[in-house]
Amino acid sequence: MTSRFHITFETVTPESVEHNDAAARGYVHPNGGRDDLDLMGDVADYAFDLRSAVRFVGENATFDCGRWFDTTWHDDDFRTGAETRYSLHPPRDITASSYARLARVLGARR
Repeated sequence: MTSRFHITFETVTPESVEHNDAAARGYVHPNGGRDDLDLMGDVADYAFDLRSAVRFVGENATFDCGRWFDTTWHDDDFRTGAETRYSLHPPRDITASSYARLARVLGARR
């Protein structure tokens, strides 16, 4: 079975920051688009293969958080002030050596 990776997002707005919260959280769909946590279906529907996941987050654009990778870039909506950040989540059963290789491919830094 092919290992599956997931990409999550979190959007903050000036209003949500005032409440120490995010305006939206959820999963990115491999075919484009994203679904809020409260609207999404089966998490398996949001699985990326390795190449697609790396292509989405980009090389040299991540921080290694120890169990997942956060992007250093984000989408800004200058009209509303919203900022959306992304995280790449490797499969839970990834080995330490495979995680280290992925970190090197992503150019991740701690």
